Amino acid sequence: MLSSSRTPIRSHRSSHGFTLVELLVVIGIIAVLISVLLPALSKARRSAATVQCASNMRQVSNALLMYINAYKGHFPPCQIRADATAYPNGWWWATELVRFNYIKAPNVYTRVGATTGEKVFNRSNPFRCPEAIDEDYGKGTAGDYPTDANNNKFQLVNDSQAAAEGFGIVSWYMLNSRNLATSGAWPTGNKIAPFLYFNGTGAQINKDLDDAKWQRTLSMIRKPSEFVMIIEAADTNWFDQAQSQNYPNIYLKRLGARHGKKTSDGANAYTNFAFFDGHISLYPTEPYTRKSPNSGSTADNSLIDYYRETVFFLNKQQGK
Repeated sequence: MLSSSRTPIRSHRSSHGFTLVELLVVIGIIAVLISVLLPALSKARRSAATVQCASNMRQVSNALLMYINAYKGHFPPCQIRADATAYPNGWWWATELVRFNYIKAPNVYTRVGATTGEKVFNRSNPFRCPEAIDEDYGKGTAGDYPTDANNNKFQLVNDSQAAAEGFGIVSWYMLNSRNLATSGAWPTGNKIAPFLYFNGTGAQINKDLDDAKWQRTLSMIRKPSEFVMIIEAADTNWFDQAQSQNYPNIYLKRLGARHGKKTSDGANAYTNFAFFDGHISLYPTEPYTRKSPNSGSTADNSLIDYYRETVFFLNKQQGK
């Protein structure tokens, strides 16, 4: 008996991987997505850093106000030059706020008798601006325009003495301060800053500290919500500079600009100001650095004293 068998019919489907064209299409799509997302992520990251900077400044300004209130309204110096006969280790406002426990911040020296090259940094520092130049690139100096890296690095005044003592606090923020120029004397000066850099030597330092024309108190601040207390900068005496070498129309070249989009010439951006009432606001630096439109001088290096409700000098306050 013949038997018949059926051979099952099988479906053979050819299988293969992606073609080169398909891979290129996928890669192109991914590249487009990255190009769209990266700027948004970068902008969000920078915005968060600007907010963190404001938060840090708020902590520092609150600590400074607590110090001032503890000393019955008297302002501390911004800086006192180290001098063997008066202040052997000098004075640096950030270090003293931490020394007297008004705020916590990491000491950059781990031992007494250190050298300035032995700093150990900690990024968890309320005196640190997260959008400033990293500490690994060294201390700041007098910059030539607001976005200059030298304006956006840290500062530690009397560094050698701090290293020898084994105690120093670095800061990316600066008090609204000037040195003891005649124009800053109370009440006759025309640029009277609320904080001062005492740059004398020997017995003259103590004389200056006791001199009434260099005394500053909280009662002198009429409008605390408009008076600038802390800025972003690296130079103690950030006022009174000559014209920028790179940008002839910039006359306030040591104000630090660390945030937001730069101006078309790359010289200006945005900066945070901390005010005497404790609030922080973000401002463009350009209106402050350009020559005053009301000045007839071609070498006007005076700050625009009253702009968008910001006051920098005691003698420029309007009203009570």
